[in-house]
Amino acid sequence: MRIARMEFPTLDGPEVRIVVASRQEPGRWVDVRTALRLAFERRGATPAAARRLAQALAPGSLSAALENGEAFMEALAQAAEDTCEEALAPEGGRLVAPIDPSLYRDFLSFEVHFTNAARLHNHGVAPVLYEMPVGYMGHHLAFIGPEETVPWPFYAKECMDFELELGIVVGRGGRNLRPEEATGHILGLTILNDFSARDIQLREMQGRLGPAKGKHFCNAVGPVIVTLDELPSRDLRMTARVNGEVWSSGQSGTMLWSLEELVAWASAGEPLPAGALLGSGTVGFGCGMELQRYLNPGDLVELEVEGIGVLRNRLGQPPAEGWWPSPKTPSIQV
Repeated sequence: MRIARMEFPTLDGPEVRIVVASRQEPGRWVDVRTALRLAFERRGATPAAARRLAQALAPGSLSAALENGEAFMEALAQAAEDTCEEALAPEGGRLVAPIDPSLYRDFLSFEVHFTNAARLHNHGVAPVLYEMPVGYMGHHLAFIGPEETVPWPFYAKECMDFELELGIVVGRGGRNLRPEEATGHILGLTILNDFSARDIQLREMQGRLGPAKGKHFCNAVGPVIVTLDELPSRDLRMTARVNGEVWSSGQSGTMLWSLEELVAWASAGEPLPAGALLGSGTVGFGCGMELQRYLNPGDLVELEVEGIGVLRNRLGQPPAEGWWPSPKTPSIQV
């Protein structure tokens, strides 16, 4: 299945709906809530009750919908096969971020990327990167979708960067999963752009925590989620373009850690909720830092992944100077 979220204009303002690609009419989307409402009405529910039930099972939030478990997954599959013209999403909808993550964690799973980073910063590769999937917790509320503008934080001066990644969408939650169990917990893959303010990132991580401000201002995801069974392979071509120029390309098959290993480790010793988004980490040479090239205000960044599509975002303009903390004087000598 190909799953997305669309925003439609209504008399009460924009409304977001979960949609799924129609198997009966290629190129069209089925509104999952409408398909559910019609199905409930066919089973004898009153129109008012059918609307309430459909809205509860397929809210605008995909994370909230995934909490409904198998009932929602069955509704997705049935909507994809729906032949009713009334269930088709109206023309003119705008794709938004396909997932509003309940949790966001990003990993380092491409060896070429982290060895390049070590070389550029004149330090060795940490052995732990070969011992376990290492990642950080990001800001799950700072996501935008396709064609949206990336807010430029005031503390980013000259090293704004993109990162070309896969996004792993968790369909079923779990805890202490093993890799052989993890495939059944993956809804599908999407494209993830982990925008990074490198200047503040390198400064703050000298404190041996983070990244925080260097990453938390914005991530982009989309345009759709594709289930694993509909992808051509696990070795997908990944390409990054800036203002139409190809900056980098790579293959998802070069991941050091598998999708299942990332999901399993994310669930180790803690709950991994439905609707979580896990980043694969940056494919080798999939960011400006590795190329020693950085983004400018107004640049158009396009990330393309075979079988998924193109995620397109433009960089906004830097705002006026914001608040900076005042440096403190050390009182303890180490």
